[in-house]
Amino acid sequence: MSTPSQVHGTFSWMELHSNDSSKAQAFYSDLFGWGSETVDMGMGPYTMIANGEEMLGGYPAMETDAPRWLPYVTVDDVDVRVEKARELGATIASEPMSVPKVGRMATIVDPVGGIIAMITYESPDAE
Repeated sequence: MSTPSQVHGTFSWMELHSNDSSKAQAFYSDLFGWGSETVDMGMGPYTMIANGEEMLGGYPAMETDAPRWLPYVTVDDVDVRVEKARELGATIASEPMSVPKVGRMATIVDPVGGIIAMITYESPDAE
């Protein structure tokens, strides 16, 4: 399994938030040849999007009124970047939270309405 980019400021993950991840998985499998792998992240199952051996995103199980893709950008420190985003006029849609064995993440809405997530990945050797 590949490791998402650890470089600050790079897009590193995509999630499709929808009410029917099975339908989405079938569509993108037929369209792009993407596979999927469901793993237990310690908070319940999470289905990852696989392009060959590369994991590039996920289909989280969720209910939503507005299906959408959510891009993640790797940052050096999620907490610092969330405060900077707030200072710059962003709304914080999801305050920073830690996901074991993944990292720390948050979602913001920028001043023009764009939604983006930020993530600081755990070090690969973190226990």
